[in-house]
Amino acid sequence: MKSKRLLAIIIGALLLAGCGKTVPADTPQQLEEQSPSAATPESSPAAPTGEEIDYTQYLKKTWVKKNDADNNSGNAVSFSISEIKNGKISAELLVTGPAPAYPNAIARFDGIISNHTAECQFTDSRGNKGTIKLSFEARDEMKAAINLTDKSEDTKAQPPVGTFRFAPYNLKDIEGFSPIEEQSFMVDLNSWGKVKFVAGKLTEGSHIPVVFYLTNQNGDILYNFYPTLPYRVDVKAVSFEDVSKDGLKDIIIIVDDDYSGQGSAPIATVYFQKDDGTFANDLKLDQEINDSKSNKDVKAVKSYLSRKF
Repeated sequence: MKSKRLLAIIIGALLLAGCGKTVPADTPQQLEEQSPSAATPESSPAAPTGEEIDYTQYLKKTWVKKNDADNNSGNAVSFSISEIKNGKISAELLVTGPAPAYPNAIARFDGIISNHTAECQFTDSRGNKGTIKLSFEARDEMKAAINLTDKSEDTKAQPPVGTFRFAPYNLKDIEGFSPIEEQSFMVDLNSWGKVKFVAGKLTEGSHIPVVFYLTNQNGDILYNFYPTLPYRVDVKAVSFEDVSKDGLKDIIIIVDDDYSGQGSAPIATVYFQKDDGTFANDLKLDQEINDSKSNKDVKAVKSYLSRKF
């Protein structure tokens, strides 16, 4: 009996010892494994739609009709936007006829911008009247719906009718264009801001005329000077000076005429900047400069012009 009572006491003591055993603390690794997974951070909210467009990206570029499937007929057409301000747009439309014998049709057009679309009306230099609906799309693309409301009897340079896509005219789009790097410069030209003056030659064909452009850093053509110089000349000097003393930088260009049998004869030409940023070339004044032999260098041209202004 005593032995049974002793056995019961021993078993009870063992049970009490087991119940009082301390559970070992979790290790850092165990805590990490037991903790709930970190919540996945919410994705950033999408950029708000309907943001205001920076219309400056469309200004002063020459927008030309793209050579796509929707552009297989009609005359070549381009436009340039000079100003967008207070919801209003001012631009110029140029339509090129099928041959050089037919003068271009030019039209200034204005309109109102609403919901990133401009509704405009125009009357061109050949008497065509119509509307243009411009849609501002990607940085390098616009869409224009052209409609004629009154057609001129002269159809040689008539604007094409339809909806077309347009892209900025770029130096790389000019067949046979060869830049003259040593006569091309970055320059600050008043309202143009910092642009690149690019001199080059068109090497396709036998004439090889010289050309001058203003471009942005991407090579988009902002302005074409349309020089009236002889073929096969070499650009000798370019200078940016306010020779007319109106606060706007003008451009002096001197070329060497290496036409066979004529030797190397310098020819000077001057482009005067106007208030609207365009450039005027006074052919009569150019002739006076060259006839007076004041064309050997930029200093001689400036000296002659100082007596005119």
